[in-house]
Amino acid sequence: MIVITIKKIVILAAAFCLPSFFLYGQVPDSRCANTIKVGFNDWPPYAWLDNVGKVVGLDVDMLTLVAKDLGCELEFIRMPVKRAHQMMKTGTLDMMMGASYTQDRTLYADFSDTYRNEEVRLFVRAEQASHVTIEQWQDIFSKKLKLLAPGYGWYGQDYLATKPELLRQELLIISPNSKQSVQMLAYGRGDVLIGDAISLPYIAAQSAGLSITPLPLIVDSNHIHFMVSKKTTHSGLLKEVNQSILNLSTRGAFARVVQKWQHVSVANTRTLPSASQKVDDTNGAMNLSSHSTLSR
Repeated sequence: MIVITIKKIVILAAAFCLPSFFLYGQVPDSRCANTIKVGFNDWPPYAWLDNVGKVVGLDVDMLTLVAKDLGCELEFIRMPVKRAHQMMKTGTLDMMMGASYTQDRTLYADFSDTYRNEEVRLFVRAEQASHVTIEQWQDIFSKKLKLLAPGYGWYGQDYLATKPELLRQELLIISPNSKQSVQMLAYGRGDVLIGDAISLPYIAAQSAGLSITPLPLIVDSNHIHFMVSKKTTHSGLLKEVNQSILNLSTRGAFARVVQKWQHVSVANTRTLPSASQKVDDTNGAMNLSSHSTLSR
């Protein structure tokens, strides 16, 4: 049985000791009658539990801004991806973060407006960056490059269309997660690693002390949304979230959050930023792809 860790912050009790952007909502004049339950799994730098058990990350920052803007309280619940989607179907979970739009998910969830974009890139070990060139997807075949891919994730139409042939030619090695794919790259078991442009440098530095370099080719670009359960008890939540996304985007609050985390990722530091790092005063999950990744 998987143990679910719940991280809940009661705002009034914490308001005098935590920076404003780190608060998970705000009680006064709240338009939310009940706490909003949000599912997540560990996927730095989008969402994870830090060393002291606080929920931090890019998507956490963004949803916290929305909650603060709406005067809502959030409860972040750590769980596996499949369980989160099952709970969204039953309404025992209200929201998920970092979701790609897929038709099958619309049966049990509504999608917010886009709150950020996500790129899928190809990475190589830093010392190999000048030796490996991929100008188009077919170069993987023509150059017989071994591609490393985590099992859960949306990597674009080219990957989807050629996956059977990559496997047939033994040019694709699928791992259970990004950490294992990174470790295989570090050990020279593959030539190229595919995945999210922001998260992979984090994972490489943290899990293997490895510096990786993105190749110029952008494999896929995707709009990222919050998912709201169709069975949530929060009436009008989707409309309120969309209005908040518009407000925060117009004020530049979301852009500042992305810039903060991009800067840290590019710097490829081995120490993740402190959860207390403030984005700015005005500020204000899990990503499952169509083929099953938790909206990171």
